[in-house]
Amino acid sequence: MSRILVPFDDSERAREALEYAVNLFPDGEFVALTVVDTSSVPAIPNTASGDEDEVSETVERVFGDVEERLAVPERIAAERGVPIETQTRLGAPTQEIVEFAETEAVDHIVMGSHGRSGVKRFLLGSVAEVVVRHSPVPVTVVR
Repeated sequence: MSRILVPFDDSERAREALEYAVNLFPDGEFVALTVVDTSSVPAIPNTASGDEDEVSETVERVFGDVEERLAVPERIAAERGVPIETQTRLGAPTQEIVEFAETEAVDHIVMGSHGRSGVKRFLLGSVAEVVVRHSPVPVTVVR
């Protein structure tokens, strides 16, 4: 049985990639990986300052979103009757996706692409492009 990694950011493209992966690998085992991009996480206040409520609120906001985000692939997998595991990592999305593929038993990556082109792609980079270049396993990009 193939183990398929589907990076999941709760975008329409990520949902389409998961649906595509299930169709492409009907007997597969799936892993939905969400990466909390640490460059977009607000600074967590210092607990030494004594404001534990502020720390709790910030952590809850960041990780509460993750739980909601991962409920979507769990629902899609349940509807399709396929097994799915959900994982969360903190860091740069491209680095975490490639590292997950390198360190976990993953046979293939199926991921969505936002389809940016031109200057936007140059300035923002393309997660899918970097993953394709550095992945140790085959990658299918769904546009």
